[in-house]
Amino acid sequence: MTIALTFIHLITVFGFLVAALVHWVKRRRDIRECSRFAWAVAGVYCVLLAPLVFAVEARPWVFAIAVPIDAARTLFTAVGVSCCAAAGVVAFPLLRPGLGSGKASPRRSPAAPVLWGVLLAGTWTIYTVLLFHATKPVPSDAARNLFGSFDIGASMAVAVLAVSVAAVGEELMFRLGIQNYIARIFGWWDHRYWLAIILSAALWSLGHAGTLEPDRVKIAQVFPAGLVLGRLARKHGIEACILWRLNRRPGGRKTRGT
Repeated sequence: MTIALTFIHLITVFGFLVAALVHWVKRRRDIRECSRFAWAVAGVYCVLLAPLVFAVEARPWVFAIAVPIDAARTLFTAVGVSCCAAAGVVAFPLLRPGLGSGKASPRRSPAAPVLWGVLLAGTWTIYTVLLFHATKPVPSDAARNLFGSFDIGASMAVAVLAVSVAAVGEELMFRLGIQNYIARIFGWWDHRYWLAIILSAALWSLGHAGTLEPDRVKIAQVFPAGLVLGRLARKHGIEACILWRLNRRPGGRKTRGT
């Protein structure tokens, strides 16, 4: 079952990647500003990732695929920002208000995104603790084989860095890129945007299959989070989603599978 879910996840993400590449090729001249910003974001992400490579003892091939994955993440960032701009939605209201729209928008106060990020992160942490206490999940064999001797609880600095890398990378790919690309394809920028949120949250949840045993516990943990993160991205921008992820408790008694 886990293999099937992982296969579906990979094929679907690859399909979105090809579609995003086609979108970027056709519109690359019109979205140059979005692409430049995406490369800047990719540079920040690499700065976060580089220390992690040396801080953990993971399988070498895990980091060998980091470059193409980062390229895909950069592409999703450019396409996601351009889709938002075309719909009149600001993807990064704190960093770059009006990015891609050709005009500046009023810069928003960070108070609301920070408040919602912290509040929802705390709520989700409590939910996770209760869920894991009731179900007693453990890391799967696949997760242990993948990450080798990596122990996120061994160093708080490494734990915070790992959570930061995951927060930035996954939100750029799923919430900014895939979610907004789905909304653009089907014209779901109105009340039907919830459909794009549900689809991207489901796809994001499938990507976590096989990290915990029993497998359904991980899905039950992350799918509700994906729904709320999708709504946060739509209402407060992608920064609010990243703030939530940065405020998560890294690890825990039964939470070695993140």
